[in-house]
Amino acid sequence: MVPKDKRKLPNDSKYLVNQLSVEDARHLIRTEGGPLTVGRAINRLGTTLVVSAFTARAIVVGNATAWHLFLPMLGEYLGLILALPVINLMLHDKALKKDARGSVRLLIAMVVFALAWTIYQSVKQGHSWGDQVGIEWHRMFVWITGHQMHWPFLGAMLGMILSLPDRVRVFHEHGPPFVPLGIGCGMRIVILLFGCFLVPWILGGPERITWALWAVLLFAEIGALVMHWDLQKRLAKRNISV
Repeated sequence: MVPKDKRKLPNDSKYLVNQLSVEDARHLIRTEGGPLTVGRAINRLGTTLVVSAFTARAIVVGNATAWHLFLPMLGEYLGLILALPVINLMLHDKALKKDARGSVRLLIAMVVFALAWTIYQSVKQGHSWGDQVGIEWHRMFVWITGHQMHWPFLGAMLGMILSLPDRVRVFHEHGPPFVPLGIGCGMRIVILLFGCFLVPWILGGPERITWALWAVLLFAEIGALVMHWDLQKRLAKRNISV
């Protein structure tokens, strides 16, 4: 066995922090819309706090459950996949076409799933297909608005739409894909796993679980922003462009 102090260490010039390489750090920043200015950082933080405040209101006023807390994320992704085909039509970018087609396929899949569910329910409940569409739509509408989750949903969607100009700019500077898995998405996946498996086991009580998930999701958003800022500062200290 090679003594610990004799082992070959990684080339420090290739690593930014711990085992995160410079190239991986640059890639993460690009996937989150490029380098942050102070203004962009304040806007992102403000959007996060506003959406979280509306979500907290929904918990207090509308008795929103833990499942409702993922609606703002759905609003972001829905805004993105709806906007991508429109952006592609405006820019006529061949590289962007692949992501736009993926968004269209995802939208079609969502519509097909919704139709299949509606048909299944119409057969099960004995209603006509047209009547069942109205019933399902009303049920979903009440589930969202009755728990006051429409404001955080719309706020998150608006925040994503407002971030698209920066994402388009970074896409043209650094190439595809338009929105790969970035810091924020990675954080949310971890939090989703945490919320579904760990929090219920620790806390037990639906209201406490809801507030715990709200706090952890807020921490994930702020943590992603802080990580983004920290990585770009570390790169700047070494005079490495994103």
